[in-house]
Amino acid sequence: MPAGWDHPDTARYYEAFCAAHGRYREANLALTGAALLERGQRVLDLAAGTGRTAEAALAWGCEVTCMEPAVAMRDAGRRRLPEARWLAGWPEHGERFDRVLCGAAIWQMTPLRETFARVAELVKAGGGFAFNVPSLYLGEADEPGGGSDPRLLDLVARLAGGRIPPLAALEAPPGADEVERLLREAGFKPARWCARSRLTQTALRDWMKIPVLTDALLDGMAADDRAALVEAAYAQCDTASWRWEAWTGWTAWRR
Repeated sequence: MPAGWDHPDTARYYEAFCAAHGRYREANLALTGAALLERGQRVLDLAAGTGRTAEAALAWGCEVTCMEPAVAMRDAGRRRLPEARWLAGWPEHGERFDRVLCGAAIWQMTPLRETFARVAELVKAGGGFAFNVPSLYLGEADEPGGGSDPRLLDLVARLAGGRIPPLAALEAPPGADEVERLLREAGFKPARWCARSRLTQTALRDWMKIPVLTDALLDGMAADDRAALVEAAYAQCDTASWRWEAWTGWTAWRR
């Protein structure tokens, strides 16, 4: 987990985004639906953040354990969802879960071969491992939406101001076929699915205010100063613009 997630400002701006916009709520509804959750199941939420995926699982009547290594995010999550069990690291060997979930974070748990092998040890026989990734991270371009900036490129371009982030910040996760190969290697039978929703210019603005997301461009700048810079760039954009955002997900069943 990048160190930037373990900061109170990151947790604060992340929660402000989630409270104002449905991006992660919609993604988590699709994720938990694809996981075929049932009441009473034991669920492990990997890289749980502030508990937004866990919240969706709790709504199904599941018993949820959250694993979140970033103290700032975990503390915010524990305040939000005291009914969940919160861990700083992996559960102890010998624990088994009906489902393991990872909402919008699997690319931070590389190398995936090791992560998938660890998850396989935690999933009961016949249980499932469900996770999702913005399809854009897999190199699949999102479809244009509406407004004068239907791909939502203007805000990021204005914020960058000609700066180019380091190459390390641009590394992408493995492609979809490689993800499935690694899942099969770990003993899973993967089934791929896709969900789609609208991402508005306003939601993108608030998402870009989460400090860790602009570390590659604005490292060293205070969180509130970054947010002011994002607001200034947003003021020059077409605020009515939006684009489609696709999420690729997998529900991988333990053989």
